[in-house]
Amino acid sequence: MITIVLCVLFLAASVVSTAIAAVSWRRRSRAAGFGATAFLNVGLAGWSATDAAEMLVRDPGLLQLTTTVSFVFVCAVVVGWLVLSYALADRAWHPTRRFVVLLAIEPVLCVTAMATNPWHHLFFGGFRDTGFDGGLVPVYGPLFWAHSAYSYAVLGFAFVRVVRLWSITSSRYRAAAFAVLISLPSALLNMVVLSLHGRLTDLTALGFVITAPLMYWMVVRESMPAQAPVAHRRVFEKISDAVAVVGRDGRILDINPAGEGLLRLLSPDMPADVIGHTMADILGPDTPLMPGRDLLVGDDRERTVENAHESGLDLDIRMSRLYGRGDRCVGWAIVTRDVTDLNRQRRELERQLQTIELLRADLAEQALRDHLTGLHNRRHLMSGLTRAVTGAGPLSVALIDIDHFKNINDRYGHAAGDTVLIRVATLLAGAARPGELCARYGGEEFVLVLTGDDAPARVDALRARVAGTPIDVGDGRTVTVTFSAGLAARTGPETPEVLLEIADTALYAAKHAGRDRIVLAPDPLALPKS
Repeated sequence: MITIVLCVLFLAASVVSTAIAAVSWRRRSRAAGFGATAFLNVGLAGWSATDAAEMLVRDPGLLQLTTTVSFVFVCAVVVGWLVLSYALADRAWHPTRRFVVLLAIEPVLCVTAMATNPWHHLFFGGFRDTGFDGGLVPVYGPLFWAHSAYSYAVLGFAFVRVVRLWSITSSRYRAAAFAVLISLPSALLNMVVLSLHGRLTDLTALGFVITAPLMYWMVVRESMPAQAPVAHRRVFEKISDAVAVVGRDGRILDINPAGEGLLRLLSPDMPADVIGHTMADILGPDTPLMPGRDLLVGDDRERTVENAHESGLDLDIRMSRLYGRGDRCVGWAIVTRDVTDLNRQRRELERQLQTIELLRADLAEQALRDHLTGLHNRRHLMSGLTRAVTGAGPLSVALIDIDHFKNINDRYGHAAGDTVLIRVATLLAGAARPGELCARYGGEEFVLVLTGDDAPARVDALRARVAGTPIDVGDGRTVTVTFSAGLAARTGPETPEVLLEIADTALYAAKHAGRDRIVLAPDPLALPKS
């Protein structure tokens, strides 16, 4: 009766494992963990089924065959647990051809030893009666114990990997680690059977009655392998930014390849292995990559260093504190990014913006200047004069007109006329003081906005200077020109338009009086020529 119950349990474990293998195989494309789960459960199903058969077989020859077949599945289970541990640690992991070949060596040797056991009896030396319902069990030899030692070494390695995964991942992924840990009931049963040296039928597969349903729940309900995290080490090594973990004493505890590459650029003579050294040892005491004691407290820090260590590199450095128990700072994570190209682009953009601003200012200035003489134009004159009349102190407006300018154009040509306008404009502009205005009013007319009480004398001196300066108009020809001027002094709240109108009236009086003179409004008499 007990034999029947055990057979039913073995078969139940086999059926459930087979179902899980089928479900996992259909989902194998979603993550490497599903393929590993399918392979593992095929081994579990076969091991359980052959254990059920061994419970019923009493013929030693047939038992030799079923035992040999069972070890095929036993080896598959050992390999399956190891592969699953890798898949749980890294969802992007896939076994390489070399990995598969290395894992296949021991199972092939084991099955070969089992198949040839009748000739050497090194794997097991026969069968003995357990005294338990007539059951027979193998008497194990040295090759079996070597196989067991290898299997437990592999399982122990897988167990350590999973425990480490459990310790470093969030609760979201701990169900994945539990998938391997639930193999413990089967492992405990196996160790109990081995410790009895063949006095008890192998009950290892009974643990699968517990393992298989839990595996099924995790695969189907939690999609365990699909949630397995990417190994943090691989992410750390693939980060393009330089990342270093520095202890409280300033020694480097960990660094990624990008960090090592950056250190080598900054210090070509650095040690081959930087772990255990301080940044100050490698780069000198003044390196910006070394956290200071002030960073033991306070906020994280970020800074940009240009031309770090005369390397030509601009570095963006962020130092973040790492906390231990009691919120005590135990070190720093230093993330360094090469921003040389970014800074170059930024500086180039700033230069371009500066050039654009200069061009804009130049265009704005050109819009306010006469294109021929370079003096301010009438538009700027009116806005400047509007501001000037609101100020304090004496203010005068001189409206100047070149005498007989039409005759110059008719006799010497318009090019000569332009040369005269430019030369007279230069003389007028040179006579203006800072804060005063000199503008071309139109045609051969100019306006000077002067400050101070000496405006009449200054304009008359300027008239004399223009009259005494010969102007070269090309082809060896020179001309001498004079100008007439009307001068209006501010006496009250006159508007720019009123002042210009008064100056225009005075200019008309100067022209009527014979030209080459100035008239101070409202006095219609011309000032004597000097």
